[in-house]
Amino acid sequence: MSGAAVRLGRLLNKESRRSFMVAFDRTLAMGPEPYAEDSGATITAIAANGADAILLSPGLVKQHGHLLAYRNAPAIVCRIDFPFLGPADRGTGEAFRLIASVEEAAALGADAVVMFHTLGYREKGPWADNLASIGKVAQEARRVGLPLIVEAVPWGAEAEDPREPRLVAEAARIAAELGADAVKTEYVGSIDDMRMVVDSCPVPVFVLGGPRVGVPELLRYTADSLEAGASGVIYGRNVWQREDCAAVSAALAGVVHGPRGDA
Repeated sequence: MSGAAVRLGRLLNKESRRSFMVAFDRTLAMGPEPYAEDSGATITAIAANGADAILLSPGLVKQHGHLLAYRNAPAIVCRIDFPFLGPADRGTGEAFRLIASVEEAAALGADAVVMFHTLGYREKGPWADNLASIGKVAQEARRVGLPLIVEAVPWGAEAEDPREPRLVAEAARIAAELGADAVKTEYVGSIDDMRMVVDSCPVPVFVLGGPRVGVPELLRYTADSLEAGASGVIYGRNVWQREDCAAVSAALAGVVHGPRGDA
């Protein structure tokens, strides 16, 4: 078994073999959003409320890694890229850049790294850069022994529906074939369609949360995703951007791991 496979397994609960991860990397692109102004306090709260892993930017790993430096703390997943997606008529357009290396993430204490595969770029040059970067990072990750999670999403300008099942399946499959150890992607709206996405992807699939929704809806599509075969969830705003963060975390952990998932 490779080092990456061992570390990927450590992101999963021993009993359920699933993972409840919390993404706290949105502020890398959006700045100090509500409930995230004090980054250390937010990370401490996430860690106290049952997350198996926390997704962080390199800077937050550097600044706050000591908050997770104890036995049975949540694992650290480090975001190592930054996609620039916006309307071309505003001068932003589409681009992609790596912001850290796998070696740097490992040196900071990360247990895994994450990067985007964005499907639907209007201009194919940025997509080519994105694909080449995934291939290069996959090689680097194998050498270092860290798992690579690819956030495979049809979020480019040409993709009209980011939850269209065929496009989501395509994005996920390409990421896996480029060398991803696991994929993070959209919930596509139904159990049958999500099962198609999972079944067509040869690596574990984790579902992202996206914009904040009501708790009943969140729990429902979490359960549906798991029934479809997903290996867990990686939710951000739907966990930490709430007054009742602890209660929502407990409810999600219960859905993901079930009654015996606390071992």
